[in-house]
Amino acid sequence: MKTKSTGLTLQDLGNKSFTIKTPSNQINLHCLLVACGKSKSGKGFFITNLLHQLKQAGSMDRIFLVSDTAKSNKKMLERLKIDEDDIFPTEDDSCIDEIINRIEKERDDLVEYRERLKLFEQFKSYMEDARFKDLDEITPEMLLFFNPETGEFEKPKHRYNGKKPVIGIFFDDVQSTPIMASKRFRNLAIKARHVGAFDSGETPLGCSLFIAIQNWTSVGQEGVPKSIRGNLTCCAIYKTGNWKELELLTTELSGVIPKNEIMKHYDYVMNVDPKNRHNFLFVDLFPKKEHPSPFRLNYVDFIVDW
Repeated sequence: MKTKSTGLTLQDLGNKSFTIKTPSNQINLHCLLVACGKSKSGKGFFITNLLHQLKQAGSMDRIFLVSDTAKSNKKMLERLKIDEDDIFPTEDDSCIDEIINRIEKERDDLVEYRERLKLFEQFKSYMEDARFKDLDEITPEMLLFFNPETGEFEKPKHRYNGKKPVIGIFFDDVQSTPIMASKRFRNLAIKARHVGAFDSGETPLGCSLFIAIQNWTSVGQEGVPKSIRGNLTCCAIYKTGNWKELELLTTELSGVIPKNEIMKHYDYVMNVDPKNRHNFLFVDLFPKKEHPSPFRLNYVDFIVDW
C-alpha cells in the first residue's frame, strides 16, 4: 500500500493558541482535570496543592470555587487567595453563568486598559506640562489620567499589569449536586477554552476546570457527565473496587493512550503501598514534550518504563 500526493496542503486558519507558561514539571494549561476517588481519598488535597503551586509560579491568577464546604477551610482559601465573592454553592447551577460573566468582565477590563494605555501614550508629553498651563488646555481625555488625591497624571493601572489573566474553576464536593446534572456545566466543559472571547478575534481568555468527584459514572446526577469525560486532558485515578467503573474509565481514556498501558501503570501505583488509600495514578493525555512519561505517581513522580 502506498500514497500519491494530491498537491494539496492544509494550514492552520484559526487563532494562535493562548500560550500559558507553566513550570516544565507542571501540566499544560488550559486543562480539564478530573480527580476521581472515594470520600477522603485525597482528591481535594491534590487539587488545592496543584492550584497553589500554579499560583506560586505565576501560572494561575484567579480561582473560582464551587463548593459547599470551602468556607469551613479558611486556611486553604487564604493560601489560594480566593476572594469570598468568588465562592459559590453547588445547589444552583446559575453560578456557571455568573462565573462566565466575571471572566468576560476580566476581558473587558483588559480591553479598556489597553485602550486607555494608548491614550496615555498619545497625551503623555502634554500631560507632563499640563499643570503649568491654563486649565482650558486640559482635555477630557487627559482628565482620565488625573488623580485629584495626588495632583498628578498617572499611567493607567490593570489588576494583572496588562497580562491576560489565567483563570481556574475548582468544582469541589460536587457529588450528587445539581451542578453535575446541569446543562450549563456540560456546556462549560465543552467551551471552556473559548470563554472570554475578544471582538477583535484575539485568542479568548478561556479557563481551566478542576473537578473532584467520587464516581466516574452512575445513575442520575452522581457521575461525571459524558461531555466532560470526552474532553478530559488529565485524570487522577484513585483506588477503586468497582472494576466496571475502572473498565469504562480506562476505555474512555484509551482514545489517546492504550488501555493496557493505563491499567499496567494503575496496577503499579496501587501496589507500591497497598495499604495507602491516598495513592493515585495521574494520567496526562497531552504531556509536554520534555516529560518522560504521561503517567505519574501521586503527581510528584513520573513513572518511567521499567
